[in-house]
Amino acid sequence: MKNIESKDKKKKKGKLSKTVIISIIIVLAVTIGMLIAFLPVTYKFDHSLIIKNEEYNVVKVQGEYTALAKTDASGNYLDDDFKIIGFTDFHLDTYKENGNVTIQMLIRNISSQKPDLVVFVGDNITSALNGRRAKQLGELMEELGVYWTLVLGNHEGDNIGSISRQKMMEIFASYPHCLAEEDIKTTKSGEEVWGVGNHVINLLNSDGSIRQSLYFFDSGSDMSSDDIEKYKEEIESTNNRKDDYIKESQIQWYTEAVEDINAKEGHTVKSVVFNHIPLQEFNTAYNEASEGKSDAELLFGSKLEGVCASGHNNGFFDVMLEYGSTQAFISGHDHMNDFAIKYKGIILAYNQNSGYSSYNVVTKKKADTLIQGFSEYMIDKDGGLTVKPYHNAELYPDLQEEILELYK
Repeated sequence: MKNIESKDKKKKKGKLSKTVIISIIIVLAVTIGMLIAFLPVTYKFDHSLIIKNEEYNVVKVQGEYTALAKTDASGNYLDDDFKIIGFTDFHLDTYKENGNVTIQMLIRNISSQKPDLVVFVGDNITSALNGRRAKQLGELMEELGVYWTLVLGNHEGDNIGSISRQKMMEIFASYPHCLAEEDIKTTKSGEEVWGVGNHVINLLNSDGSIRQSLYFFDSGSDMSSDDIEKYKEEIESTNNRKDDYIKESQIQWYTEAVEDINAKEGHTVKSVVFNHIPLQEFNTAYNEASEGKSDAELLFGSKLEGVCASGHNNGFFDVMLEYGSTQAFISGHDHMNDFAIKYKGIILAYNQNSGYSSYNVVTKKKADTLIQGFSEYMIDKDGGLTVKPYHNAELYPDLQEEILELYK
């Protein structure tokens, strides 16, 4: 009996060992699969698409504020039109195929349009493990050889596996052609300016005077719990949204910069503000334009979803009116709204949505056409501004059928 029992125990041990081994194999397989799934994602693209502008004649001029000037072959400054193209809501995340298309279109548009400056208007690099994607974008922009800058959106840094907003700005600012600034600004009273990457870029005329100032603001992510409580009644009485907003210290910094630049130039210098989250006045302006009111003129585009402004009105629009410098406020954030309205003399415009991973990628107007593209901001020698949207579906119609397959 003892021998039989001993054999039975050995059989049980053998069976148990096999079960344990199989369990270990399954756990290892699942673990490896998860590791592969969560590896940092970067994108594949055809480097032959990169056509560097050999006639690029923009130079960076150091000073109290960063400046750009166009030059001739001898290095003399020019009064030529200054061409800016803007992209927004790339949402370069873990969806590889969609990201591949976004990057391909970025390359095609910069290579073909030959801008003097490229601006990214937020939600550029998103999702987890995104440090490598940030570096890939920086390296790609260096390969294209054009000056570029950016503001952060509400989704940079909001994922538990994301690098911080400050780290992301440090990565971008380390590239020679990137004009974004990682340092925290201060007001004249010594107060720290809220946010990451607030900065100014001046565009120069042939005589070195400032033709246009470009202001870039961090509009944050979500309102803090303190702000939500502080502005509870206002939030509930408006749109019930808790998106963040430009803070008082940023507005103070803006007014001081406007005053400083105007004093040095001896007149009011025209400017454009780039900021990810729209102001409440975008909604007010659209409604008044729809009603035919004289203060609101729809320049182009449509409102295809609600305006996702903060539930707290920070008063920045009224400040811009008071100082009389800013002629346009450009935002992203709302992936389907693509309108521009001249409201009380200031253009409120959405930069054309650019990413193929962002939600609501197909418009409600045309189910078979994608609205992704970019916006052009042309600034003439007198500081006059022309805003024009472009759609990739119209620029590259031969590629649309293949791209639409991503959304079926």
